[in-house]
Amino acid sequence: MGSWWDIEVGSHRAPIWGKNYVPDELMLLFADDDLFIDRAKIAVVAEHESRGGDALVDTEPASWNTRLMHYAATAGTLRKRLDLQGFSSQRVRDLSAALFDEEGSELFHYWPEGRRIYPNGAAIAAALATRRGQQAASGALSELRNNNDPDKSFLCRQWESVRESFDDPRFALALSLSRTRPSTPVILDLTDLVLGGWLATEERPHREARSRMSSKVAASGPVIVITEGSSDARWIRRSLEVASPEVAHFFEFLDFAGTKSPGGTDRVVSLTKGMAAAGVMNRIVAVLDNDNAGNEAVQQLAQLDLPAHVVVVNLPTIEYANHYPTVGPDGPSTANVNGRAVSIEFMFGENILHDSTGSLFPVRWQAYNERVNAYQGRLDGRHKKEVGRRIDQVLSASDGFALPDQVAEGCRRLSEMLIRASGEPRYIPASEASVLTALWRNDPYCAIKVDT
Repeated sequence: MGSWWDIEVGSHRAPIWGKNYVPDELMLLFADDDLFIDRAKIAVVAEHESRGGDALVDTEPASWNTRLMHYAATAGTLRKRLDLQGFSSQRVRDLSAALFDEEGSELFHYWPEGRRIYPNGAAIAAALATRRGQQAASGALSELRNNNDPDKSFLCRQWESVRESFDDPRFALALSLSRTRPSTPVILDLTDLVLGGWLATEERPHREARSRMSSKVAASGPVIVITEGSSDARWIRRSLEVASPEVAHFFEFLDFAGTKSPGGTDRVVSLTKGMAAAGVMNRIVAVLDNDNAGNEAVQQLAQLDLPAHVVVVNLPTIEYANHYPTVGPDGPSTANVNGRAVSIEFMFGENILHDSTGSLFPVRWQAYNERVNAYQGRLDGRHKKEVGRRIDQVLSASDGFALPDQVAEGCRRLSEMLIRASGEPRYIPASEASVLTALWRNDPYCAIKVDT
């Protein structure tokens, strides 16, 4: 048979109701402070069940059917939240009116006289938001109750049309509250679900809804890539397009040029921390150079309690960088510059780093970094600029298969790094009504066991 939930607006029921589970979209409107649990009733329910008694509602007063567990907020509070989620009162009224105007004369097939009362879609939308309009469609048997009242029967059918056409329950709630006083209490009562065994008082449906939404966004939304600068972003994006065109559109890069954002390791650290603190639900990959400054930034971020969907990586190690020409206080030498001086310019092969004589542009050792106990190295500015010009030129080729082998290998290297860092999101495609929902709740009695 199942159990039912509904929403009360002041002293009347709104035309928003359901069976067994409350949709996640609706639960996203509520917060911890909106949840109320009657501990006294819970104690009595627990004692009753421990004695093996029949359903509590059969032996207790009717008041036990309500407010054992419920969410409560004022109409004004919910309207503000609905506005932020795209369901403003004006918008839902306009969309509802457009729906009714589109259906035209078909609306009055069973009640021709109604055309005089409701001359257009706006009049119907306004009527639905009244108390009478809402009462006409409150509850699963509302249509049967209206058999002797053609006006209520008409309004009930229009509410059905609204719910079918705009199937997110927040739309119907926004329309219901569009003419309600801000101070009016709005109650989502879950008592029947608790007494029916569909919900436990220890559960927090609003949190579970956010968890499911977060996992869905992480799995389906774009992966946000944070790099040290505009060149890094441009070349890694192009590498994806060349080496993995089938998934390139799943990645979004910080637009340094459009937003005029500064680059550097400090900016990567700041942005990564900020996005994690703000609760950004998308997967995030922070890419840092494979040098001293990049390693220090990785260590700094590793000390934080970052969410699992936020990953920090260095650029890959390059084999030819194990024996690379350098210039320091003691003059020219050869050293392993992996982890000390490898920037994005090193990703596309040795050939692109050669000067006019065929020699590699050397790494110049600079300041000593006491925190990582090593010197920071980099290409000279004019060499770095020349290499960047060459990379832009070669990556601008329209056909990725025409790229030089070393450059194509560099594109594959960067593409694989990014895809590997993105990982496989731990997403279970289960709604609040699915048997898999127990996995979200860590239900010890769930018969299905999946490593989540």
